[in-house]
Amino acid sequence: MKHLLFAILGIALSASASAAICHQHLEKGTPNSSDQILCRDGYAAGYNYQNKVSNWVAYHITKESVNAFYERSNSFRTDKELPAVFRATSSDYTKSGYDRGHLAPSGTMDFSQESMQQSFLMSNMAPQLPGFNRGGWKALEEKVREWANTYDELYVVSGPIWDGNETYIGNGVYIPNRFYKVILDPNYNDAIAFILPHRKVSSSELPSFITTVDEVEQVTQLDFFSTLPESIEDEIESQLWEMW
Repeated sequence: MKHLLFAILGIALSASASAAICHQHLEKGTPNSSDQILCRDGYAAGYNYQNKVSNWVAYHITKESVNAFYERSNSFRTDKELPAVFRATSSDYTKSGYDRGHLAPSGTMDFSQESMQQSFLMSNMAPQLPGFNRGGWKALEEKVREWANTYDELYVVSGPIWDGNETYIGNGVYIPNRFYKVILDPNYNDAIAFILPHRKVSSSELPSFITTVDEVEQVTQLDFFSTLPESIEDEIESQLWEMW
């Protein structure tokens, strides 16, 4: 009985710890409930059962976290927290012509070995063209890490944009039409947003893809940074920046 009690307490403590980790990444708001919210050390994700891709991933990063490093594993794994019928697998991408594209980038999640490994869960992947994933998308991920060094901490949300006419790879993993990334600097209450077309993209093109957070909300039907005071949220989400 004593062992059973400790086992039950262990499960409860584990769930509580997971919620605390998740809350760190969702402190500025949960974009929507999606079909299932997944909590990881380095990010939280709102998973879409129908498309087998997360609607969003949200992560809080700091100067310290982006400068920590554990060696990349390249070990893509099925996410067994999801119901089996809705899981994407690595084999869905095989010979498809699409990369297993990170939504929460492994280069930002590598502050611990566990976090780096969690970044390779298939629930954190979306089908991405190689010229997109290895070009402008990677450059934007690197730019965000630079900004974390400059501004000390950031809240980031990334994900796909669906237009309703997508095709799919493998066993029903849908290919996004576009991708978005919104970044909040909580110290200055500034936010910058990007919508990238899903095609070969160069780093030099990134400034042309800057938009407002309001525009990303409109095309995704998500709600970013909802825990901010309404007046601040309205102001920062309507602002159109040049590149930070």
